[in-house]
Amino acid sequence: MRFFAGSLLALVLLTGCATEDEKASPVYRTELTVDELMHLVLEPSADVLWDSAGFVLTVEGETSLAPTTDEGWFAVESAAGVVAESGNLLLLPERALQRSDWIRFTNEMVDAAQDARTAALELDDARLFQAGADLYQACVKCHTKYWTMQDEVE
Repeated sequence: MRFFAGSLLALVLLTGCATEDEKASPVYRTELTVDELMHLVLEPSADVLWDSAGFVLTVEGETSLAPTTDEGWFAVESAAGVVAESGNLLLLPERALQRSDWIRFTNEMVDAAQDARTAALELDDARLFQAGADLYQACVKCHTKYWTMQDEVE
């Protein structure tokens, strides 16, 4: 009995010694709905990636969309970083809701964005084009399943 009481007292004392940071659990303050996150954060950044890859063909000839300046490549790197990190926002518990396909599509989006960022760092327009295609496919798969369910995701 003394052993039990002593163990219980030690446990209480150790718990009481925990710092406030150790006791605190993060509280996620999602200020945007999923729809707003898509329109205000993800879509503008994805558009930077897509608008910076590939070619435009006209009667006059072919024009590359790839950045030609350090600033242009930095804009692509920045946009890719926003898309990649936005994946974490989509994977918050109240948004992912244990849906394995939502998680898979989000991870595919993050992988494509990371490839786009690497392409920007390496000034590799061919890799950026492929990353943009991969990003588009990840988005289409998710939108095909969840676009009509938007109210349920928010």
